[in-house]
Amino acid sequence: MGTFSRLRYVMAANFNALLEKAENPEKLLRALIREMEEAGDDARQATAELLAEQQQLERADQRMGEEINEWSERAERAVTAGRDDLARAAIKARTECQARRDTVKADREDLAVRVAQLETDMGTLKSKLNEARARLKAMQARPVPAGAPAGPAPRQISRNERRVRDALGRFDRLQNQVDRLEARVRSYEIGHESAPAWAAADAPADPVVESELEALKARLKPARPANAAKAADAPVDAGA
Repeated sequence: MGTFSRLRYVMAANFNALLEKAENPEKLLRALIREMEEAGDDARQATAELLAEQQQLERADQRMGEEINEWSERAERAVTAGRDDLARAAIKARTECQARRDTVKADREDLAVRVAQLETDMGTLKSKLNEARARLKAMQARPVPAGAPAGPAPRQISRNERRVRDALGRFDRLQNQVDRLEARVRSYEIGHESAPAWAAADAPADPVVESELEALKARLKPARPANAAKAADAPVDAGA
């Protein structure tokens, strides 16, 4: 899951194994709690930002759907008016808009999966944090044995803390991913504005556009009034 699975090291962490290796378990446990609290804050902020991106993608999807309908109506009006050139341009614009909308839909689905996974990870992190706090409270309630070492812990503690920090520190890359996603959303917002409304007159024929144009013509062809068709097919009276 990439950036949204960076909490799993902590979620899968075996506190007993970590604490057994530490000369000063209480200090290590405090460090673990502090790192988990910071990770939880980062995760909540990331979730809020991604939910905002979701809303922007939903608005872009809705707007593009409206544009697709508008281009379809323009194509029909152009065919009815006998303007195949304008109909081709409208069909091409609709096709390009549909391609952008398909990309937006795919991004929405991917983002929804990532947000759901992040929310699940946050719930698991909360449970681990409660467990760590309970262990620290129990540890502080024990009497300190005589002759217990005092002072700073050996370098092994720093290594354990660094392992946790390295796993949780990958949240720094989350902001970069959010920034990239936000840039893509902005491109959806402005990309359609830079696209030409009508194709150039000397543009090469597009087989897909031509096929859709012929299908549209065939669909609109029966629109001629029935009485007009009968009048056209009626035999001509020679004595008239």
